[in-house]
Amino acid sequence: MDRTPPPRPLRNAAQRWPWLVAAAAILTFAIANVFYPAADTDYLVTAMFGTIVFAFVLVGALLCVRVPSNVIGPLLLGSGTTLAVTIAVGMVATVAATRGDLPVPVIAGALLLNDVGFIVPIVVVLICVPLVFPDGHLLSPRWRWILVLIAAALTAQILSEIFGPGPLGAVEIDNPFAIPALEPFLAALAAFASWTSIIGFVAAVLAVVVRYRRGGEVERHQLKWLIAVAGVAAVAFPLAFIVPLPPVADAAFFTGLLALLALPLAIGVAILRYRLYDIDRIISRTLSWTTVTVVLLVVFAGLVVGLQALLIDVTQGQTLAVAASTLAAFALFQPVRRRVQRAVDRRFDRARYDSELTAAAFAERLRTEVDLDAVASDLTGSIERTLRPTTLELWLKETGR
Repeated sequence: MDRTPPPRPLRNAAQRWPWLVAAAAILTFAIANVFYPAADTDYLVTAMFGTIVFAFVLVGALLCVRVPSNVIGPLLLGSGTTLAVTIAVGMVATVAATRGDLPVPVIAGALLLNDVGFIVPIVVVLICVPLVFPDGHLLSPRWRWILVLIAAALTAQILSEIFGPGPLGAVEIDNPFAIPALEPFLAALAAFASWTSIIGFVAAVLAVVVRYRRGGEVERHQLKWLIAVAGVAAVAFPLAFIVPLPPVADAAFFTGLLALLALPLAIGVAILRYRLYDIDRIISRTLSWTTVTVVLLVVFAGLVVGLQALLIDVTQGQTLAVAASTLAAFALFQPVRRRVQRAVDRRFDRARYDSELTAAAFAERLRTEVDLDAVASDLTGSIERTLRPTTLELWLKETGR
């Protein structure tokens, strides 16, 4: 009798290729940075973009394996891979342009690929993903015209980049592919791409709003993860380019990059439904701590200015004003935090707020209730209202057992 164990089945190729693509993207980004001159490297920017690439490709690969029917996984994986290749090509082109190792048309082609490569992931992540989030399908076939419009905008932008006058890249070389006779037409294509992109962004926001209004409890919590992160990016990036103060602009830009880093993580949590309902608590805590910080900063600044004006004739008046303002802000911290937290929880973490109220009311009734049946009924009712379990049983130990 043949006792040879059966051969072990090979791992499904559909589960292997996403991880291979993710590993190739990370390796490409790492190799490009290794060979880039250290003197010209901004390590903070490199670390930030490397982390973003890492997050996008890994979450995209995970979604491709866990939910292969959802197109969001390939979109995230493709975006991260495109970003990694784009950065690598841009680095190689910049070094080659500095050293003169390659012909100008080759360097120009690489720089054009670098410029175009940054556009594609932005469009995919900020427009295409919200259109199909979270189930990977459009709301209806009527929304396909948005995808057609975005494809036309990308084509127009790519043509205007390829045949436009330049200059190209950080080295600012002339574009050898430019056609001066087509400049008016290329300007029209660029304007068409800009306005069409605005329409695409508005359509993506509208799709999220429609899904939120129509969706059930689970889908709404999935959308909250996307809305929370995208909302931070939507506020931070415009501030980074509008505010004239460099410290504020840099902080806003860094916050936007952090939101971009958190975007694939939020999408992964929402689709895989891992700790899905924690989003209410995250939003509540973020808003409450931000509000408390702003209130205390305003109080501190107001007290410093006011006390300095009152103590202007006193020796070390500025030191006394700062010390008194610090003590006042410290004393106000807990009362302000409790009031703000209660108000924010009532609006953004309603389930937890109602659960705490129900538990507190049950504890108060339990102090005066002596009937066991009434206590058991009240207990099961409180649990059903707060936790909403699918099944609930209460076992009571009999006397003498």
